[in-house]
Amino acid sequence: MSKLKGAGARDSSKARRKSNQAPKAAGGRKLSNWAAAQWRAARNRASYAFKLIFTVFGALLAGTAVILLVFGQLDDVGGMLAGRAETELEQAGYTLDWLDVAGADRTGVEEIAMAVGAAPGLGLSRVDLNAARDAIQSLSWVQSAEVLRLWPDRIAVLIEERQPYALWQINQTYHVIDADGAVIDAANPLEFASLPRVVGEDANREAASVIGLLTLHPDIRDRVTHAIRVGERRWSLRLQSGGDVLLPEDDPASALALLAAMHEERGVLDYEAQIFDLRNAGEMVMRPWPDRAAERAGRGA
Repeated sequence: MSKLKGAGARDSSKARRKSNQAPKAAGGRKLSNWAAAQWRAARNRASYAFKLIFTVFGALLAGTAVILLVFGQLDDVGGMLAGRAETELEQAGYTLDWLDVAGADRTGVEEIAMAVGAAPGLGLSRVDLNAARDAIQSLSWVQSAEVLRLWPDRIAVLIEERQPYALWQINQTYHVIDADGAVIDAANPLEFASLPRVVGEDANREAASVIGLLTLHPDIRDRVTHAIRVGERRWSLRLQSGGDVLLPEDDPASALALLAAMHEERGVLDYEAQIFDLRNAGEMVMRPWPDRAAERAGRGA
């Protein structure tokens, strides 16, 4: 929870704390529960604002009827009424003084305040919730956001951030991506060097499929340095030995299961093979390194 100061909001660690402060690290359920509690607490406060609005409209209706009869300009009068109501609310103290943010671990409060357009004294009714939500969701770390107006003086923002899932290499450049393949531009790849690595066109969008398969076979996964997307249709796995596992376009799960079974039975991944070709269903063809095969032949001569 941040008290607006100047043109933005200051860090919540320095802000006034109350029992209804948003949780620092919250999952989807916790954020929903927090939002529901905030909304219930705001309903009583909101009733005062609505009473004020009705009072303002009631006072203006008589004059409005005359203007409509004389000029017949409904749109202009409607805009005038809305503007007058907003002004009355602001003068009554219904202004944006507090910005509550939940779920923002890597997204800065200042970024969120700018996206909302928060400023001290801004009328609470003037905040466009849909525009604020869209602006927040355009931030690099933000996957989804919800923006709530809590009368009389605050806006609550609930954020679900993107989680780094893999490194995607394309055109000699690395990007951090989430499980859906979306690039997190604000993430520094050097800080996530331990993530699985995928390479090539379309590899980001299909990363979750191959990484999910590898988690089922730890013996294979621990030998893979990166997965290469070939022709935007199938995967090859680069091994620590320098060899490649060629997976088929269809049913790569069965191919990996076959390789895992062959390794458990015969230790095939320890062989000095350049290629483990699994592209034909139910078959595995191993091709040795040409230079190493020649060395063995020379020693045998």
